[in-house]
Amino acid sequence: MEESIIQQVYDEWKERGFPYYPTDEKWRNHIYKQLVSFKRDTIVDRRIKVIGQSAHGLNLAWSFMEHAWAIKCGKMKTPMEVWNSEEHLKKGLAKILSGTFFPKKLAHKITESDMRTMLKRYSGTQKVSNFRPTAAAAMYDIFVDKDSPLEGTTAGTVWDPSMGYGGRLLGAIAAGVNYIGTDPCIPTYEGLEKIRDEYGHEHKSYTLLRQGSETFVPPNNSIDFVFTSPPYFGWEAYGDEPEQSSIKFSTSDMWKEKFLKQTIANAYTGLKPGKYLALNVANTKQYKTFEEDTVELAKEVGFEHTDTWWLSLSTQQGGERVVTIDGVVQETKQKQQYMGEYKRPDISGRKFEPVFIFKK
Repeated sequence: MEESIIQQVYDEWKERGFPYYPTDEKWRNHIYKQLVSFKRDTIVDRRIKVIGQSAHGLNLAWSFMEHAWAIKCGKMKTPMEVWNSEEHLKKGLAKILSGTFFPKKLAHKITESDMRTMLKRYSGTQKVSNFRPTAAAAMYDIFVDKDSPLEGTTAGTVWDPSMGYGGRLLGAIAAGVNYIGTDPCIPTYEGLEKIRDEYGHEHKSYTLLRQGSETFVPPNNSIDFVFTSPPYFGWEAYGDEPEQSSIKFSTSDMWKEKFLKQTIANAYTGLKPGKYLALNVANTKQYKTFEEDTVELAKEVGFEHTDTWWLSLSTQQGGERVVTIDGVVQETKQKQQYMGEYKRPDISGRKFEPVFIFKK
């Protein structure tokens, strides 16, 4: 690949600016309509308790969260760091132009979507994750009453202890339930407010609180469902606010006791008797017993572990040789690697994370 071509494409994209998701009203409303019209029952398998994949609405959430491109995940590079590095950005563009890692594109046909994909998948890079709005809405469909004159029910209220980047808020809006959310990150909170103000229903309640979940105690027996994916201690540096759990509780033991267990205890206080807490966690190299610890803490608080649902995260290509962005040939694995007590569904080429279900 000629250096002059790479330089030309580099200069053009730097002049255009970072390829954020669109923020215009027409585009956002189009994505929102796709979300609310999506048939969520098509991704729910109640036999094996699996919620499948669908990205509907996910980009809408991201369009309100431009700061997320610069959030650190451990020692990995952020997409924004790749963008700000002439060396890395040129290397990524060269891979697009040559078709080494991504589908080959002519210089004038590289799109913002191509750029976002490259920045997220560049070697040694990780972008923070977001919960899929369709999966969140499907969970609310399963566990929360809706407005139904025929059945004599009214929409329940859910609490999302760690709101994150808007996936579960959009899911609550799509599912037609009332929503309470807590999160200490200032720019994230501001983005969530914009999502609520733009798409929240007038006849529903959306209470957003900029505070940590360990400090929010809902009124006794007032919540119909608690559902979240809590932070993984010290992995994603969401912000520098003093209320951030990994800043406030500097050791893993302190974090587990003062943040995670206290959040679970607050959920127990707020939930109505017989209602459920759902926690999406997964063991990682950084926290090898996150799943087991979460279940044990919930039991200590007084919950009964009654069930486990499974989120389908990705489809893996089995037995194929792939080339990474550095040109390194790797063998993909058909079966997911897992360490821990809670075994995944045995479905070839699929990767899963648990959602533990606890009953008060």
